[in-house]
Amino acid sequence: MRHIHRFFVSQPLIAGQRVPLAEEDSFHAGRVLRLRQGDAIELAGGDGRVFAARIVMNSGRVVQAEALAEMEDSRSDVVLTVAQALPQGRKLDLVVEKLSEIGVSRLSPFFAEKSAPKRGKELVQKLERWRRIARAAAGQSRRSRVMDIDAPVELPEWLASFTGGVVVLSTEVVAEPLWRAAEAAGTPLALMVGPESGFSEDEIRLLGSTGACFAGLGKNVLRTETAALVAASILLHRMGELG
Repeated sequence: MRHIHRFFVSQPLIAGQRVPLAEEDSFHAGRVLRLRQGDAIELAGGDGRVFAARIVMNSGRVVQAEALAEMEDSRSDVVLTVAQALPQGRKLDLVVEKLSEIGVSRLSPFFAEKSAPKRGKELVQKLERWRRIARAAAGQSRRSRVMDIDAPVELPEWLASFTGGVVVLSTEVVAEPLWRAAEAAGTPLALMVGPESGFSEDEIRLLGSTGACFAGLGKNVLRTETAALVAASILLHRMGELG
């Protein structure tokens, strides 16, 4: 059976509507995949509805597609935010790709006191790259939406902006099992993963003062990028999104 590629557009779709693919998607569809007029694809609209579609024009630089019939509802009501302390190097690239694949709704990178990366112009380019990675991963795994990725902010700023329950993966304090902490935190839910060197004492006090629930993953200590994927997978499974 031939694989049908999925592309994302920002606007909601209706049957019969013709839309151009984004510049990067047009290049990928036309130059890399070599899709031609009449080839079948799928289009996911900005409201999460997915349509069977076909290529109707390929000019070499612009690819246009027509939405045909809406597919079986693949939208998910599960909402999970992951707040990830910025790790070293390109580790967040892997975090972005895998969290997008499994269905995390939003990734919120933040600066912790022990974070290696600091503010700088290079973060603008990194944010653009992370969003491209999330988009590609969502298409590959046939998600109905692309995971949102926020610009990195300081930890206190993120805490002030999030209105929901926060579960913090922590080895610095006595913690509850992840599933129990998540039930206590309620919804909407955010999973917070700290930096490689852990949270500072001031950050632990701040998180405790906001009512965050501290959680653990058992006896083993995982790398920050591994912990994000493992914990998010567990939570999405319990929320009915995986498995």
